[in-house]
Amino acid sequence: MPAPSTFNSEVILHRLSPDRLNSYLEDSDGNLRRALDLYTWNAHVAAAFLEDLGRLEVVLRNRFDEALTALVSLSGLRQPWFDHKQLFLGHHGKRTLDDIAKAKLRATKNGRLPIDQGRVITEFGFGFWRYLCAGRHHTSMWVPALAAQFPSHPKQGNTALIRADIESRMDRLHFLRNRVAHHEPLHRRELADDAAMILELAQWMCSDTHAWMTSLSRIPTVLASRPT
Repeated sequence: MPAPSTFNSEVILHRLSPDRLNSYLEDSDGNLRRALDLYTWNAHVAAAFLEDLGRLEVVLRNRFDEALTALVSLSGLRQPWFDHKQLFLGHHGKRTLDDIAKAKLRATKNGRLPIDQGRVITEFGFGFWRYLCAGRHHTSMWVPALAAQFPSHPKQGNTALIRADIESRMDRLHFLRNRVAHHEPLHRRELADDAAMILELAQWMCSDTHAWMTSLSRIPTVLASRPT
């Protein structure tokens, strides 16, 4: 039996599939061992991004949840904000309400548990928060509540620009998160720009959060370790 550290690279090529390794081989001059090293590095950088994206998602969703809870409380009603259908108008609003209904089913184990706002919030994925940044929510959410959650954005007073800046970054990071989740190649992306966007969003929300996330991020170290 071969030692655990030895393996046949050609076997691994076929286990992973030539299609999956194609871009790594192209960037490694066809050298299979180097391509596998790059593939391994890709997994490491994906894990580092998943950590930072996870921290950003939790902070952002808490800010949005608090802001929208305060907004609907002005109406005197006690339902969670995601039960206020007037926030989700039109065709796209219906899709969002469908996502909310599915999240509530998961959070209540198909209705067997009572509605708990915190549990429902954790069932919303990154894409849910990204789409709350879309222009269709500008009047109902961003003008009265969400723009104020980014007090360090340089365009204070211009809600439209704040929302557009947040949306463009969330859209890019949503795409990145999907690639990470599906084990897709990241090695040709401008990953330093992706990392900067994560921290920029954190900075616009809270300087302490930015400092905390910066202190924890493994991304700079992993980027520097990319195999040659």
